[in-house]
Amino acid sequence: MAPTPNNDPSNNPTFREVIYPSLAPISFAFFLLSSIGVIFASAYGSAWGWFVTLLLTIFISTGIYRSRLTIEVKDGKLFVAGAKIEKKFIGQVTALDSAGMKLLRGRDANAIAFTAIRFWIKGGVKVEVKDANDPVPYWLISSKHTEKLVSAINKL
Repeated sequence: MAPTPNNDPSNNPTFREVIYPSLAPISFAFFLLSSIGVIFASAYGSAWGWFVTLLLTIFISTGIYRSRLTIEVKDGKLFVAGAKIEKKFIGQVTALDSAGMKLLRGRDANAIAFTAIRFWIKGGVKVEVKDANDPVPYWLISSKHTEKLVSAINKL
């Protein structure tokens, strides 16, 4: 029987994490767009107010969806935010706590490092790149499950 997308084991990642924005910025955005809707309703009538509110809700929802961070480990590769790296190019993988992430995002940051970070996530993972043709020294990835991610990458 030919493999299908549903029963093909290569389609099942060994690790998958999707990070969405926290509730605070989402709430702020929706309260802001509600205020803008009320302003339009008072100036141009309730139909325009509802239209503007609906339009802004679609824009905000699209922005929230597009700003998610997806991390997957599968098929001998690490996929992060649309980028991928093969196992043979992965060096040392280090789990970082809040203090380690602060250092690598700030004082000890390398300007050409690949960063997939979200400021509301405390922990993360540093993945060193060992490719002579790639100037990127490491990937810095925010993760809520740092130990699981490190384990999955090391099992590649």
